[in-house]
Amino acid sequence: MKISKEIRVGFVAILAIALFIWGFNYLKGTLLFGTKKVIYTEYPFIGGLTNSSPVLVNGFKIGLVSDIYFKNNHSGNIIVELTITDKTIQIPNNSVANLISLDLLSSKGIGLSLGNSSVELLNGDTIPSHFEKSMLDGVNEQLLPMKQKVEKLMVSLDSTIVIMKTTLENFNTIFDDQNKRNLKMSLANLKTTLEKFEEVATSANSAIASARPMIKTYKELGDSLKELDIKTTLEKANKTFDNISLIMENINKGEGT
Repeated sequence: MKISKEIRVGFVAILAIALFIWGFNYLKGTLLFGTKKVIYTEYPFIGGLTNSSPVLVNGFKIGLVSDIYFKNNHSGNIIVELTITDKTIQIPNNSVANLISLDLLSSKGIGLSLGNSSVELLNGDTIPSHFEKSMLDGVNEQLLPMKQKVEKLMVSLDSTIVIMKTTLENFNTIFDDQNKRNLKMSLANLKTTLEKFEEVATSANSAIASARPMIKTYKELGDSLKELDIKTTLEKANKTFDNISLIMENINKGEGT
């Protein structure tokens, strides 16, 4: 039996559409054929986790992230749907879904830490979650205090620049043309005053120099007077005057010759 061209084209088109749908769902982490298990976990923050991010056990890929959406209780927490495509893996119900970094660029994935329970996690169950910080997250935490200090420094620097700008504007206002002339006149007057003071100081030095010989003479005279025994001399003079007076008195009485 000969197949018509239209049937062949239709068959190829259906096959292409089926392959497209299968590939699309595979990239989303779901399968059209075969056994799959869907489990859920919850995070307050997912970083760079996206649909089709891998689900790993000891580094081995066992599934994909198939959906991400907010929890419907206004908590802001995020529900992550995990589709397990590996039929051989058994996941104990006390396992933990770790949000892990896949590289230094903060690409995220889910790393399952298998528990030791004998009860297997069933389709539709929820698995506890744990957030594992990446190396970059740790570096960011260490740099955060420094970043805050730099931000405070920048704010302080901005304030300082504003103050300096205001000061310069005030400085320019102070040193306008009129104030410059006034300042120049004040400096000229100060210079004249200092010159006059210098003249007075020079005259005073000359007067002191001229008075030095006179002071020296008075000093020498004082020293000479100090060396004389004025009291003894005066006593001798008084005795002499007494003797003269006595002689004159005797002469007046006729006792002398």
